[in-house]
Amino acid sequence: MPTKVLIVDDEDAIREELVEYLGHKGYDCVDASGAGPALEALHGDRDIAVVLTDLAMPGRGGLELMTTAQSEIGRELEFIVLTGHGGKDEAIGALRLGAQDFLEKPVDLKHLLHVVQRGERMIHLRRAERLSRQSLEAEVEAKTAELRSLYANLETAYEEALDLLADAAEYKDPETGNHIKRIGAYSRLIAAELGWPAERQTMIELAAPMHDVGKIGTPDAVLLKPGKLDADEVVVMKQHAEIGHSILSRSDHPVMRCAASIAWSHHERWDGGGYPRGLKGDEIPVEARIVALADVYDALRSERPYKPAFDHEKTLRIMLDGDGRTMPEHFDPALHKIFRANSGAFAQVFDRLAD
Repeated sequence: MPTKVLIVDDEDAIREELVEYLGHKGYDCVDASGAGPALEALHGDRDIAVVLTDLAMPGRGGLELMTTAQSEIGRELEFIVLTGHGGKDEAIGALRLGAQDFLEKPVDLKHLLHVVQRGERMIHLRRAERLSRQSLEAEVEAKTAELRSLYANLETAYEEALDLLADAAEYKDPETGNHIKRIGAYSRLIAAELGWPAERQTMIELAAPMHDVGKIGTPDAVLLKPGKLDADEVVVMKQHAEIGHSILSRSDHPVMRCAASIAWSHHERWDGGGYPRGLKGDEIPVEARIVALADVYDALRSERPYKPAFDHEKTLRIMLDGDGRTMPEHFDPALHKIFRANSGAFAQVFDRLAD
């Protein structure tokens, strides 16, 4: 159902025109002739989420309406302001107060529709983020307590921890399957080729499967979207790296500290083009560099909502030669060389732990 729109203007003809136009486009609209009636409507109708308001009105103007509404109305609101000639300074002030956009009178109706639709998308995203945050804190506490208990004895807790993480991942992303187990196996393989001692190999094998645990905080509409994400959705998706770090860094256990580092940095790139911090080269923790390579290999081999599964040969060509989206310079050159020499072992892991 489209978002409900409140139109505030002291000119009856303008209100009637905008209500009629947006109504024909499927929006439920209410109108008010000034700031006072608008605030009454906002208090009385919790379905209103987008407010289209004139700035210059008798009595309290649009800026005062925005300021009062933001302090009194305890829900997400998107403001779009209207201004006549000479009102641009006030419009800039409205943008500083958080208005999404401003439109000059006479209003271009097609542009108005575009701006209202964008406001509607932002409302949906902000609501999803709020609901995720509300549920995330309790879930974080519960999962962290379970994980701390499980890792008190690593030797006996390995399978239980993986089951717990698989349950959490599958709850949010049913495509996951054995992906997390394979990431641990690939990571141990690389660590062994680097000459790491067995204890450190075991640590990264245990930690690597938790790289995407932050996705429990990603709204399903974004995480499971079959098509390309828009710019706003990309921002939401990228937050999973920082959410994962927030979850895992609550533990002092060495494996969990390693997992927190991986969760935070496994989308960084050797050439500095990754996220969330834009780290480059050796600035990226080595455990995250390892998991980054392992994760890309497995993602290319696996079916996703936005792509089919690729066979080993095609995946190898992409990772060694690049395809524009995935490029060799994204990876630590030393790890890339290990992958080249041991790509057959990667294929064996994938086949052994196939979904």
